[in-house]
Amino acid sequence: MLDQDPPLTQSFQFPTDEAYLLIDGLWFGKRFCLMIYRQSKLKLLLHASFMFKEWGSLIAKDLFYLKNKGYRFTGVVSDGGTGIRNAVFRVFGHIPHQICLAHLHRDVINAIGRYPKDEQVKKLKRLADHLWLIESKEALLWWEQKLKEWTVKNKDFLNETRHVEGFGWWFIHKGVRKAVRILVSIADTSFKFLDRPLMPKTTNELEGSISVLARKHLIHKGLKRERVKSFLRWFIYFYNRKLLSQRKT
Repeated sequence: MLDQDPPLTQSFQFPTDEAYLLIDGLWFGKRFCLMIYRQSKLKLLLHASFMFKEWGSLIAKDLFYLKNKGYRFTGVVSDGGTGIRNAVFRVFGHIPHQICLAHLHRDVINAIGRYPKDEQVKKLKRLADHLWLIESKEALLWWEQKLKEWTVKNKDFLNETRHVEGFGWWFIHKGVRKAVRILVSIADTSFKFLDRPLMPKTTNELEGSISVLARKHLIHKGLKRERVKSFLRWFIYFYNRKLLSQRKT
């Protein structure tokens, strides 16, 4: 069975006023990435493809495939990687593209730490955590003003440097600077959902599908790369077929 590809599955986009495409990648160590495409509120996987890096050209190929199959989307939600952004713009133009709030919040926390020691960094973390409470444009404007006030107040802290022999001057708080850069951009990238109430703010809906695939891979971890790919293709085929049969009953 693993020596052949599964049958092609028919298109199954169900009638809806708004359809949002969720995109995320599941990495299998450094071996390869499985890009997954799913419509929000549906468990069915519209498409999945393998790649060794999230290349924009390969993702665009997947998006053209979905478009040619007749799928139409009101917007896209993804982690905002450069490859995905370029591909979405190439295929769908200026379609609303929500960058997953969970991914960016996680990047901020990774940059400053979950339990920062400096008081000013603790305040920055509270601002980052407050992102989850924003449900209106007025609240977003208030948050942006608070971030601006924090940045102005802590300008000297952000610009602190030290001299490293043989390497020159380096910023001391590189992680905090990175977090601020992410937070400054968030208002433009991760609050598209404020204009579209049905648009997800994260790709968390995909976590269920991704965790199922990851668990199946762990069970068959000893397979060679091509056999793993074939196994995952067949698993997705039967996964979708089961969901479709449940809809018919």
